[in-house]
Amino acid sequence: MKKTPFILVIAVLILVLTTAGTPPLFAQSAGGGLSFFFPESLLDKSGSVSKEAGLSTSFGFGNGISVPIGFTYIKASGFLAYDKTGDGGSLEKLDDNIWYTADTFIPYVRAQAHIDLGSLFVEGFGGLAGAWIVAPQAFDGAIGRYYGAEDGVDYYVFGDLESEFSFGFGYQVGAAAGFRVSDISISLEGIFTDLKADTKITATEGWDGTGNLAAEVSKEFTSRLRGVSIGLNGSYAF
Repeated sequence: MKKTPFILVIAVLILVLTTAGTPPLFAQSAGGGLSFFFPESLLDKSGSVSKEAGLSTSFGFGNGISVPIGFTYIKASGFLAYDKTGDGGSLEKLDDNIWYTADTFIPYVRAQAHIDLGSLFVEGFGGLAGAWIVAPQAFDGAIGRYYGAEDGVDYYVFGDLESEFSFGFGYQVGAAAGFRVSDISISLEGIFTDLKADTKITATEGWDGTGNLAAEVSKEFTSRLRGVSIGLNGSYAF
């Protein structure tokens, strides 16, 4: 994959920041978590809730401000197709059913504020995120219905449909509340994720709803993954 080096850079940063000697000006921690991802496609009664797992390290000045760097993995069932239309590049949803399920790695870097309340704490954070989309599974029916309607037929049946995703980008914002016991912290987190990736589909041949052979299909559009993650996270400060 063309974008693999970006993932490797994130992994190396996590390793270096976790294992290197702690600089005197920085507090450091490392941890991971498990959560459930609720895609926006659930609002249209499609897609499904997915389990999400992640690793991260964090460094910053004191306990108030930190910079978490990490990644999460999710087999996301909730990619929707969007197109840029109108003035200002507004987004218009094309279809109310999911178009893809895909193994998705989401590297991120955030700015995080931390407030201690005795042994309890609250946090707020936000930052940039990417989307490395691996082995997408296309829902041919949803794609065929959309492009069939675009060309004046009920649907297309595609032959040898292939999908190509670019590396996606977007943002995450969220908050957490938890407690600390010595150097170990446990928190309940909520994170809103909004990611977009350019997508291209090609098919060697296709048939329309009347059974006629259609021309070769090649379409480009923007896929979007948006949703909310809720889960538990643990970290160790050192």
